[in-house]
Amino acid sequence: MTALLIKRTNPLISRSSGHASRRGFTLTEMLVVIGIIALLIGILLPALSRVQDRARRTQTESLMNEFRSACENFQQQFGFYPGIVPEAILNATANPAISGMENALLHMCGGAIPQDDPDYGAAAYSSWTEVTFGSGTNTFKIKVNASKVGEGPRIQGAKYSSFFSPKTDDLLAAPGQNLASAASVDPYANDPLRIPDLLDSWGQPIMYLRQLRPQAQFLVQGGLQTESLSDAMFAFQGAAPYLNSAALGDLGRDQSNSVLRLAAAANKSATLGQIIRAPAIGVPTGSASQILTTAAPRGAFAVISAGKDGVFYSQYDGIGSPSAPKSDIISGGSNPKGPEAMAEYDDIRVFGGG
Repeated sequence: MTALLIKRTNPLISRSSGHASRRGFTLTEMLVVIGIIALLIGILLPALSRVQDRARRTQTESLMNEFRSACENFQQQFGFYPGIVPEAILNATANPAISGMENALLHMCGGAIPQDDPDYGAAAYSSWTEVTFGSGTNTFKIKVNASKVGEGPRIQGAKYSSFFSPKTDDLLAAPGQNLASAASVDPYANDPLRIPDLLDSWGQPIMYLRQLRPQAQFLVQGGLQTESLSDAMFAFQGAAPYLNSAALGDLGRDQSNSVLRLAAAANKSATLGQIIRAPAIGVPTGSASQILTTAAPRGAFAVISAGKDGVFYSQYDGIGSPSAPKSDIISGGSNPKGPEAMAEYDDIRVFGGG
């Protein structure tokens, strides 16, 4: 009987011993597997990053084109492109309280009332913040309430629905405007109005530059330049709140690396001219004065995103590099030059009113 029991239990003992003999992965095998996983991650992450960057660029271009269409619709109705403060007066203001983009959004989306509106002195606007642009006898006033942006503008004494209605996340006050130091506790320290900006997919404000007049010499002077071209077409001051920042937008980028700030004083207007000029018009390369007198802009207004790096035409981008920064985009030197070289930058440009 005892022998029978032992015989019956032997198969169980044998199976148990078989399980016990199975081995796990060795350390070498584990390291090989980990190495393969790390290699795959190293290959896939850059590819995923490129896909994300392309998606962000596409989204930004789409938003900029929507803005352009809104500007064109506005112009068709009123005969001029949006900007509640006259561009010549905004340009004559040393440190404008609003950017060119904010100037356009207040005109298309509401949130401000100009001094020439019949209801400017009405009680309904008594609590709004009054802002004066220009100096001396050449001034212009508006009253601002950033919380009313999106409710529709008042134009020529009449109330209209908003001409531009992007997603809420695309229309937010960008931090860092006119911020002299990135170490500032309050990123809105020099932007008390907190007027919404149009943000690209990286969270950086998009620049809007509008012509001063239909027919004129190319560009003009204003706080960031020294040329005296009283009859010019475009101006810098609408870009000043962005370009003067040490920590702009969600990326907190220092704009002191922008060629629009780094260019020699005599070349600043031509530097902007090189960015927004039509490649087919004017000398392919040449001096700053040649660009200003022979070239023509691509449109009546320009809309510019700083792109992935968050800096408007960085000296390290395009025809420049981290090892060989390029702040002079006029003469070019041994690098590619002329307006066609602007396509090498990650910045995104859209033009309207051409």
